[in-house]
Amino acid sequence: MLLAGIEALGRSVSDRGWMRREPHRSIEFYMSQGVRQRQRSPTAPPRRPARQATAERRRPRRIDRRPRILVIEDDPYAREALTLLLDYYGYDVVSASNGTDGLELVNEAAPDLVVTDWRMPGISGRALCVALRERCHTIPIIVVTSADEVFSHDQPVNARLRKPIDPPLLNRVISDELRTQHRV
Repeated sequence: MLLAGIEALGRSVSDRGWMRREPHRSIEFYMSQGVRQRQRSPTAPPRRPARQATAERRRPRRIDRRPRILVIEDDPYAREALTLLLDYYGYDVVSASNGTDGLELVNEAAPDLVVTDWRMPGISGRALCVALRERCHTIPIIVVTSADEVFSHDQPVNARLRKPIDPPLLNRVISDELRTQHRV
């Protein structure tokens, strides 16, 4: 009588235990020893994969810091324009109004790249570049100048650009220098 009652509830009985059958669901098989096993019904739709735990599912977010660029320019309008332009391109910008302040900021701000003017009062661009090379051997230096000066290859600069600056060209030169520095 007990077996007939179980079969009437939509369950079937076998010699090992009893099963509950429901269409499109898994079949639960209850064994006489009290162990429960789950089996898939052949007509059930495919299961979605189990969701991973939250920590495994989420990729760790890379915290990329923006490359820091030191701008050394004696003209306040040109310095502000360079600062705004480089900030627009996604760089963290620190600026100085002369070479002496720029050398102090190299130690404090630890820039990834320096953009400097060539002719400045006080420390000239050449003396500034030599001092920067003595302190940081690998820091890229980009000189931006309006001077009609001939640059030789022995000068300690990575790139030279003429004023007025072409913004996409400046961005391309900076990203190339930073990529080269990152590889080294």
